[in-house]
Amino acid sequence: MFVNAVNLRREFEVMYPPLGLAYLASSIRTNFGSDSVEFKVIDHDIDEGIKAFKPDIVGITSTTQYYNRAISYAQTCKEYQLPVIIGGVHISALPSTLTKDMDVGVIGEGEETIIDLLYLFLKKGFFDKDQLHSVDGIVFKKDNELVITKRRKLIEPLDKIPMAARDIFGKCKASYILTSRGCPYRCAFCYPTVYWRGIRFFSPSYVVAEIKQLVEEHKVETISIYDSLFIADRQRLRQIVELLQEGNLLGKVSFPDCNARANLITDEVTQLLKRMNVTGISLGLESSSPRILEYLKGKGVTVEDNMNAVKTIRKYGIKASGTFIIGSPQETFADILQTLRFVKKAPLSSFAVHLLTPLPGTPVWEYAKQKGLVNDNMDWSRLDIDAMQNKSPIVLSEKLTKEELNHFLSVFRRINILTIMKRALRNPKGDFYNLLLALGRLLHGKPLVYW
Repeated sequence: MFVNAVNLRREFEVMYPPLGLAYLASSIRTNFGSDSVEFKVIDHDIDEGIKAFKPDIVGITSTTQYYNRAISYAQTCKEYQLPVIIGGVHISALPSTLTKDMDVGVIGEGEETIIDLLYLFLKKGFFDKDQLHSVDGIVFKKDNELVITKRRKLIEPLDKIPMAARDIFGKCKASYILTSRGCPYRCAFCYPTVYWRGIRFFSPSYVVAEIKQLVEEHKVETISIYDSLFIADRQRLRQIVELLQEGNLLGKVSFPDCNARANLITDEVTQLLKRMNVTGISLGLESSSPRILEYLKGKGVTVEDNMNAVKTIRKYGIKASGTFIIGSPQETFADILQTLRFVKKAPLSSFAVHLLTPLPGTPVWEYAKQKGLVNDNMDWSRLDIDAMQNKSPIVLSEKLTKEELNHFLSVFRRINILTIMKRALRNPKGDFYNLLLALGRLLHGKPLVYW
């Protein structure tokens, strides 16, 4: 039984199923046989899930902000004397947070590690601590001492991984894919790059084969691309578009979202995305203060790059959305005003603004740790992006108070709602759903969900 520790009230976390678990399932099937293992995926009511499914083993995946939930789920599993494997970005960044109710933690990607663990489990029906030493890339406790084994090599090439077993989630009309793992850049706040240790790509033929499978077998109409940076390799992008055309797939599916970086957006890249039927591009714009942007993203991108990227994307009729971060240690009132002016001026379809959050493994985490703001035994829910609303945020700013930052977040939120509503009113038929979401946020402070 796979358990996905998420917040069910958060729209973007429940919109798509956890693809990482589907990769694990496909690897298990490849190694043990398609009919030898039954899978169940749940994200709530753990106690009932165990009673109904009666699993032999439980795997929990969790990010840092929901690690409290993962701890609770593991405790529930132990009430039924079930072996528990914990995986995901949090345990990979902080193996020391393994609890007594977790038998094994998987550090890094798990497609090969899970196979080694299941072979050991099948030998004796439990995890023999003496034999766990032979498995690379895990953490466990032996005689109350933490044991971290040798780091596992990255999977190369990624095409070795069988396509995700999406059938474990049931049917869905919309889906998403990951065509690469990692990112070549090192932003101060981003821990997926720490988790993946560099960037690796699925080949263009693998990507197009997966798209074809989604279109023809799963009958999906839209596919979001969740790579950290889909356009990292321009030549690969060209090949993907060419193979889609050769396979008669262009126009049969749309791609409503993919992540890009402003300094990599050119006319050629945008035209390729347009041919591919990409209808929305998300940019990590972060700040419109040059010095704060450099603090967050390094010297590879400028405020001018950000504005030019948005204009280029809009020129080709693609929606451009952006994310921004406020609350950097040295960010001032004037710095945030520069970002505010940018969002009013740039032709963005929508945007989101978040408080700078110190996530384990990132430079920002190390800064916060030095300041005594975080530690390895903290309340992990304080790192939720909505922690400001819960009145328990980790504030890194040395220039602005929590109240001032919260005020700015409210101002940005209202501007974003008005931006979405204006666009939706110009095209009420095409943007009816977004109009409802914006009205819900305006009236109730959260999305208005309708069926």
